[in-house]
Amino acid sequence: MDPDTVQLFQLETISSLLAFGELLDKPGVDEAERVVESSAGLANYLDDLVEGSFYSHPSEEAHRQYLADRAGRADRASEGCFGSRNFAVESACHGVLRALPDSAGRLDSSTGRELLALCEDFGEELVTTMRWLRTTGH
Repeated sequence: MDPDTVQLFQLETISSLLAFGELLDKPGVDEAERVVESSAGLANYLDDLVEGSFYSHPSEEAHRQYLADRAGRADRASEGCFGSRNFAVESACHGVLRALPDSAGRLDSSTGRELLALCEDFGEELVTTMRWLRTTGH
């Protein structure tokens, strides 16, 4: 039996998480680029699925509003909601990780907790979309 879209997305996410774990153990530019490219690719893939679907996404209005709020920004104007949000999370991670001291308690700071909240919000949207994909038969 071939895996469906949701299963493939989950497998790619697990692969990316494993690559991220390796990156934490052995930092390197190539590993970092692989993690960043993988998450961006998955986000853009979801945008394509949502855009190409005959069904309305449950957060369609929120997605439109998010993109409208970012319309003046040239950095990622051509991306969909997931691609744009992924880039926002990625940018926040880069900024926070550079600014915080190199210690085990990075994410225990107020800045770290804000970053975790941003990631959790994006993750909740991804879960909602996975459920939507499952119910629409993708």
